Amino acid sequence: MKRFVLFITTMLVCFCVNAQNQGFGRIQNPRTEFNPELYTKRMNEFVANEAHLTEAESAKFFPLLNEMQNKQRQLGRQQREIMMKAFRNTNISEDDYEQMVMRVTSLEIESRKVEQTYYKKFHSVLSWKKIYAVRVALARFQVEALNQFQPGRNTTPNRWTAPRWNGNNRK
Repeated sequence: MKRFVLFITTMLVCFCVNAQNQGFGRIQNPRTEFNPELYTKRMNEFVANEAHLTEAESAKFFPLLNEMQNKQRQLGRQQREIMMKAFRNTNISEDDYEQMVMRVTSLEIESRKVEQTYYKKFHSVLSWKKIYAVRVALARFQVEALNQFQPGRNTTPNRWTAPRWNGNNRK
């Protein structure tokens, strides 16, 4: 009888473990599946489609966009390095924290200045209306990319994916 109970218990544990791992079988580790080149290609296609860019505009615009994003990534890496100091070292003084916060803040400002500079460069290629459309498209792409990499995430319509208002459906 003890063997029978042990056998049944073992089988139940195996079934439970297997059932829990079923959800992870579809997406084992999304970070290993990420491909930066594919992500950039999809982003460029999405933005070109959403902002209605022509082939000529796309050919001139996307190298500038990628250049801006690379500079912003470098600034983001510097920010993360500064922030990681607090996680690695538990003996940080109040003055050190102040310096870290000020440096991170200055890097954020620098990133916005880079963005502002590049938007002026974008204007040599695109109209301001299209630049605005690109900005909206980039925000929408980021939301959709997050939804793709987080399958359990709530995908209800939000301000980026909700249908646009026209004169007929306003109250």
